[in-house]
Amino acid sequence: MQGHNLRWGYRAWSWALKGRAIMKYKLIASDLDGTLFNDESEISERTKSTVLRAVRAGAIFVTATGRAMSGAGQVNAFLDRDMPFITLNGAVVVMGKSGKLLVNRSLDFELAKEVYSLGVSHGATVVVWKGRRLWISRECEDARKYREIAGTYAEIVSDIDKLREGEGVSKLLWIDSPENTKKAHLEMNRRFGERLNCYPSRPFFLEFVSLETDKAIAMDEVGRIYGIDRSEMISEGDSSNDISMLKYAGLGVAMENAPDDVKAACAYVTRSNNDDGVAAVIEKYMEL
Repeated sequence: MQGHNLRWGYRAWSWALKGRAIMKYKLIASDLDGTLFNDESEISERTKSTVLRAVRAGAIFVTATGRAMSGAGQVNAFLDRDMPFITLNGAVVVMGKSGKLLVNRSLDFELAKEVYSLGVSHGATVVVWKGRRLWISRECEDARKYREIAGTYAEIVSDIDKLREGEGVSKLLWIDSPENTKKAHLEMNRRFGERLNCYPSRPFFLEFVSLETDKAIAMDEVGRIYGIDRSEMISEGDSSNDISMLKYAGLGVAMENAPDDVKAACAYVTRSNNDDGVAAVIEKYMEL
């Protein structure tokens, strides 16, 4: 009953907003690193201003990231509405201001354990997310840097069986050199086949989530809650883990700094993340 009321509440809000501004595109989904964030992990004032103009005109702005909510704080801080955040590559979807949980999906624990053990044997630093809590396989420079990105405390866990109880594993991530990550991506896709989703989110990050988890699936969930069709959505990204949502949205936009396979999945290529590419798309396609 609570979920039913939630959906109708959001739909009523959406209908009210439609009366204020008739827009072809009603939802904008943006990746963070390499997309909304520049190379200094900051959001320019122009981009902030443009996003806020779209939101105030009635658009839904969705942050879609491999980060947890703790790593998306600066976006939540400047938005002046309670907007949905697709986090951990779609495993967790949460409202930014209210903290209301909309989606929470996890990996089968035995599968998570297999991924963890393989990562350790490959010499990678392995990250384990359980909802909003973080564990790392060892203390090292990679662990220190990842804590900074995540914006949260991380415990060291040498035995993943200690994490069996409680909330499920939302995502695992291997940190390694770009060369090892590229090689491991091919190897793990062959090994796991149709058992999980595996893709690089940065040259040195290889991420693992359940088959029921990706950014497109999460966007579909958000669209159903707000009563917005995929044809009314814009998505913007720069990495392999963005491709599903770029293909899903009515308008998929790759950043100029994206690799060729990401650009090939999109109808349009915008400016780079260092040249306000997200703002340029909103200004071009949103009827403000």
